[in-house]
Amino acid sequence: MSKFNKVLWEIGKQTEDALKPEIDEFFDCDFYRNDDKFDILDFHDDNNKVIVEVKGRKCSSTAWKETILTCGKITEGLMEVEKGYDVYIFFVFTDKTMFIKLDPDNCDWDIKRTGTRYIPHFMIPVSQLTEFKRKE
Repeated sequence: MSKFNKVLWEIGKQTEDALKPEIDEFFDCDFYRNDDKFDILDFHDDNNKVIVEVKGRKCSSTAWKETILTCGKITEGLMEVEKGYDVYIFFVFTDKTMFIKLDPDNCDWDIKRTGTRYIPHFMIPVSQLTEFKRKE
């Protein structure tokens, strides 16, 4: 098993922290994060039953036709959907931020094993994402 990469985790946390006030306003929520580095999904609002996962990207939204996300995150998100939550995945690309709402009837994406540990990832078409207008 590979060693936990604290530097990458902290960079991801900065990306999440920068987006949090905007998603709070967008969803009219007060999201919390438990700051457990092994928590699967980032932000939760139990009163409004909304969960948001934020993924930073080091490329533009046009660099690839698909963006990847571990199968575990999608599986966890779908389990929360079954509990009545709306689950959104946000991708913070270098040129824009985009998102998708998890829908059990529309997530039959291709799977590819990739990354350092060669774990399965869903290949989510960027064309299925919606642009999120960020504040300047």
